[in-house]
Amino acid sequence: MKHEKFYPPPSISSSLNQTSKERSVSGSREYVDYIAESHLRIWYNTQPEGYANHYHNAMEIIVCAENQYIITTNSGTYKLEPGDILIIPPYMLHELYSKPSGARFIYLIDIEMLRCFQDYKALNPAFIEPYLCTAALRPEIYRQVYDALMRMADLYFSHQVFWEISIYSVLLELFAAIGANHYLLNADQSIENTADKQSENYALFANLLNFIDTHYADDLTLEQAAEYIGFSKYHFTRLFKQHTNTTFHNYLCYKRIQAAQSLLTEDRNRPITDIAFCSGFNNLTTFNRCFSKYTNCSPTEYRNKLRHEEV
Repeated sequence: MKHEKFYPPPSISSSLNQTSKERSVSGSREYVDYIAESHLRIWYNTQPEGYANHYHNAMEIIVCAENQYIITTNSGTYKLEPGDILIIPPYMLHELYSKPSGARFIYLIDIEMLRCFQDYKALNPAFIEPYLCTAALRPEIYRQVYDALMRMADLYFSHQVFWEISIYSVLLELFAAIGANHYLLNADQSIENTADKQSENYALFANLLNFIDTHYADDLTLEQAAEYIGFSKYHFTRLFKQHTNTTFHNYLCYKRIQAAQSLLTEDRNRPITDIAFCSGFNNLTTFNRCFSKYTNCSPTEYRNKLRHEEV
């Protein structure tokens, strides 16, 4: 498939240089310099240098505009062509490589405020790994996602009144499209699974994912989760994998590691044993194993990187 050439709309191009600013990466942590009194920043980036392995508590969205842009994460390497989109979840270590010439939009967005929405929590399975959106891979929603991101950039660079809340309203539309697409692609396509049945099943699993989000630190078992939504253990196991593309155990570990990363980042002096228990792990061995699986480093190494950056 031949790629279309993607350039910023004229309304964006005219103001690109007015708000551009270098990113601040110290060691492995990026300190996101949001626009003053806001919760986001967008760059139209043309620099030839990449960014060494780093992470941040913001969600990062990259839209390749010209030439290639290469991103490496724990889950693999993504080679973005013009028009391709990659969404990187918060706290995920990633490295960026650019060509000698090229351009890309880079969005860094604080999504903490969205965690109060039940639908956002139900969207978590789509963002366990980086979310790649290309015209070939996701033709049913690609144009909608791309256009939403360009609208967000247009609002950002135009600085119209209520620009920040307008951007977040578009972001919610984007997440709704991704969430609905993810759910429908993974829903049971059997004859008896009508639209009403799909809606009923979504409500059950959205409620379940909210339940996990609230109780991940408890001694939560697969049997308890199955009982919570009224399914047998076998039926629950099959449907959970179908709707989330992972197992209940892996998803629960993912939620606990997310919580541990946040605690390690925000509370530098808290004992690691305490963080393990507060995140839902009942022993350090399991905590260390799961943490290394999702981050490629131990909790101690993770914290040492943070302390090294403060020196």
